[in-house]
Amino acid sequence: MFFLGLAALPVGARAQPPGASEAVFEGAGRAGTVSRAVRFRFMCTANGGPGIAGVLSVALEIPRPEQWRAAFDFEPFEGPDSTTGALSHVQANGVRTKAGNRFAAAGSTPDTGANAAFVFEIAASRRDPAGLGRLATVLRPLMDGPGQLVWRQGNAKREGAPIDASLELLPERAERLKAVLGPCLAR
Repeated sequence: MFFLGLAALPVGARAQPPGASEAVFEGAGRAGTVSRAVRFRFMCTANGGPGIAGVLSVALEIPRPEQWRAAFDFEPFEGPDSTTGALSHVQANGVRTKAGNRFAAAGSTPDTGANAAFVFEIAASRRDPAGLGRLATVLRPLMDGPGQLVWRQGNAKREGAPIDASLELLPERAERLKAVLGPCLAR
């Protein structure tokens, strides 16, 4: 799996396994006339000492990307060396505040076959305080309780439709997200 967007993992660093540091929720996505379910994956890993990077990330997973290809071109986003630029706009609408920003998200297809999904990921390492600060500022409004995350993924083709994806955070989802992201979003 790639850690893309704001910062890559430093050489020799290892991503920690999923578990309490990860939350995955179903959301809704649309590109042109295509509407499908999408997934949002949030991760926060603790800085475990030398060789283990602490990472904050949010990912938009598009299951069965072949169903979207008529409306959206995924290929320009593939890989950590993607040059599509900051075409990802992420906005969090919380109970008390909202925040949004643009990011450069590259993508990957970590699984093939029936589980295939195209993954746009924005990640920041604690070794990149500026990048971590930008991403944390956007995600912090979700710590206040129920809210919404909206991700607009611009298309690399000038005339192409963007992907508009949203996640409604009901109270139980908000509590799970707070438990997962809290260590990375503490001031």
